Amino acid sequence: MSEALGIPQARPRWILQAAGWAVAAALVLLAARRIDLPGLSAALRGAQAWPLALAVLCNVVANTLARVRRWEALLRPLPHGPRRAGSFDLARLLYAGYAVSNLLPARAGEAVRVLGLHRRRGYPVAGLVGVQLAEKVIETLSLGLLCGLLALTSGPGRLPLAVGGALALGGVVLLLVLPRRMPGIEEAHGKVAAFLQALLGALRTVHARRSWLRSLLWSLLSDTTDLLLVGLCLRALGIDAPPAAWALVLFTVNLAILLPSTPAQVGILEAGAVVALSAAGVPAAPALAFALAYHAVHLLPTTALGLTGLVLPWEPS
Repeated sequence: MSEALGIPQARPRWILQAAGWAVAAALVLLAARRIDLPGLSAALRGAQAWPLALAVLCNVVANTLARVRRWEALLRPLPHGPRRAGSFDLARLLYAGYAVSNLLPARAGEAVRVLGLHRRRGYPVAGLVGVQLAEKVIETLSLGLLCGLLALTSGPGRLPLAVGGALALGGVVLLLVLPRRMPGIEEAHGKVAAFLQALLGALRTVHARRSWLRSLLWSLLSDTTDLLLVGLCLRALGIDAPPAAWALVLFTVNLAILLPSTPAQVGILEAGAVVALSAAGVPAAPALAFALAYHAVHLLPTTALGLTGLVLPWEPS
């Protein structure tokens, strides 16, 4: 994506890909040496099918709706070509981005979303990047608010959940009190400077129109769905844990995958889930079985639907 933005690439893409796969392979080898493989196998064989099937359905239907609407709310103030991106356009690009990120390291799918809307619907690249940055902030705030709410219930990990909730609430208040209109930046020259100007302008537009408020509500629905997926996968593995433990898992997993790393965050996501469940008193083997099931609920349908979306024809602008 850096070439499309007029910024030269700092290093060949294949180096990032090779590094991602190397990290994934190292994590798999480390896990194979330290995990009780017979116990893990037994936990996976004993998993119930219906909670996993329901989790996949909730992810594909409710989570897709919430994430598409969240993205759509942030895109609404941006200029575009003759035709605005519809819900189907956004859903296919959302899944296409997931599929590419699942197969390549460093979240390469983020570029698919930007370039797809730029080429097919005429949105400015800088505006789309600004929307992605705003979306990351919204995701963080909504997750923190949900975790803070569940910190009021009984269960493990209430302190980190409460801290996350307090920080998120402070972030929402800060956004609300910031002025909607901010002074313009100084005149700059060059492609990079022009891109940064447009990027900042897009962020100001999103803030001025209060589009992030609608996006935050949809993001809360997405995070609530993700929390339900955690509960369903725990139920499938026969792990009894309170909702506060579900939130701790969701919080820790999202913290673990905060930075781009391996393809599909393989190994990183599992490590975060195992750490959270271990803090809740769950043995390592069933904890890893849960992590694998939870990851598969996200990974398999998003990859299949995303690859399908990549080959479907686009309607003309």
